[in-house]
Amino acid sequence: MSKYLFFRTDRIGDYIFSRMIVDTIKKNNPNSQIDFVCSEYNSKYIRNFSDIKKIYILDKYNFTSLISNFYNITKEKYDYLIVLDGKRRSIFFSTLFPNIKNKIALVKNFRPKILLNFFFKKYIINSEINSQFENFTSLINYLNFKVSAKINYYQNYKLKFTDKILLPKKYTMLHLDEKWFEGYYYDDFKYMNLNTKNFSNLIKTIKKKFNKSIIITTGYIKTSQFKSIKDKFFIKKNNKYIINNFKKNKVLLLEDISFQSLEYLTSKASEIICCEGAISHVSNGFNIKTYALIENFVTAKFWTNHMKNIHLIRRSNIKNICNDLNKLK
Repeated sequence: MSKYLFFRTDRIGDYIFSRMIVDTIKKNNPNSQIDFVCSEYNSKYIRNFSDIKKIYILDKYNFTSLISNFYNITKEKYDYLIVLDGKRRSIFFSTLFPNIKNKIALVKNFRPKILLNFFFKKYIINSEINSQFENFTSLINYLNFKVSAKINYYQNYKLKFTDKILLPKKYTMLHLDEKWFEGYYYDDFKYMNLNTKNFSNLIKTIKKKFNKSIIITTGYIKTSQFKSIKDKFFIKKNNKYIINNFKKNKVLLLEDISFQSLEYLTSKASEIICCEGAISHVSNGFNIKTYALIENFVTAKFWTNHMKNIHLIRRSNIKNICNDLNKLK
């Protein structure tokens, strides 16, 4: 039985993508042990996968935790240590385990050069020259495995919807997280200026194109822009928020739901409209048709090149987005 220790201390979407590596190893070597070093934030999510045996939390501000994790990792006698997040803290922490001979790192650039040369058996430049899928494939090939023709990103994961709400049989999902609104994400991104004046145009475009009920979900960051939209358009009825001036199909707003509930909703949607990120990795995992807003195609291709059921839309104002959405099949 081989033992693998992965470092993935970044975001949930990054971990979901990493499941292609876990899935490949498990299909080729079912008895292998796969453990993760992660952050406090993503540890709560990773624990939902039953094929991950042990989780270590890397917290640079908690010295006691570092010592405890160091001791526990040393006891396990891992065959492979693989840094997937490319973070310097992960690379530095990895150097403390001379007993693990096979150390591999994915890094954006060749730094810190001395540590990589001296402590790691293999490093892979994780740049945008290749897609993330291709870089992961290089890692998998180095481990003497081949990528499966069909990757199950949600193997050994139990979907659940915790909200007691009756969902429509068919619906289009619109995920309005903080990436839609200026002031909550990258400063140099183009923003859609989604407000109370053009929100109804977006909803009408989606309803006309897909002719289904719409479920709107939000991110965990509250935005003042969406609060204004909610106050103007939605009413609370039977313990849920709806827009009730559409005769045939409903528009339902679900706020403050867990990420697991968000995954469940995504898995049952006919299609989803969102900004590219964790949610598009989820929709890809369930092969749901996805219309994803992106800043530029070069960066987007790095993350989405492996996705077979995705349509990319450049971030712009709502009018342009509606026009682009109508042009796509």
